[in-house]
Amino acid sequence: EAKDVAEQQQDKRKHYADKRRREATLFHPGDKVYVTSHPMSSVEKGKTSKFLPRRDGPYVIMSRRSPTTYKIFSLENPTTPLGVYTSALKAFEQGRSNAPILPLRKRGRPRKTVTAGSLSGRLWNQRGRM
Repeated sequence: EAKDVAEQQQDKRKHYADKRRREATLFHPGDKVYVTSHPMSSVEKGKTSKFLPRRDGPYVIMSRRSPTTYKIFSLENPTTPLGVYTSALKAFEQGRSNAPILPLRKRGRPRKTVTAGSLSGRLWNQRGRM
């Protein structure tokens, strides 16, 4: 009887845990995917994990090992298969560019501009005229 109660409570907890959980994306052999990388900062190499790419790829799905893992291979090295968990995969987007993103504006405070109508060409400061 204690076993039955434990199983019922476990089923109840699973039901509540699965309520907000999303279904895993199903990939098929031949699909291209990105794999989540876990970059590490390196002072010697001058790398900061904040600015390193979060995903690596594209990789190609070879087969599905289990409901949660896939066997994938790199396009550069197709002879070496890798095993990857489903949550680390993201579908490859064909139209997406791999070019670096450029900032919209420069960093820092904008420079003061002197107009032609200013008195002696001097700038104003917080206390008034200089």
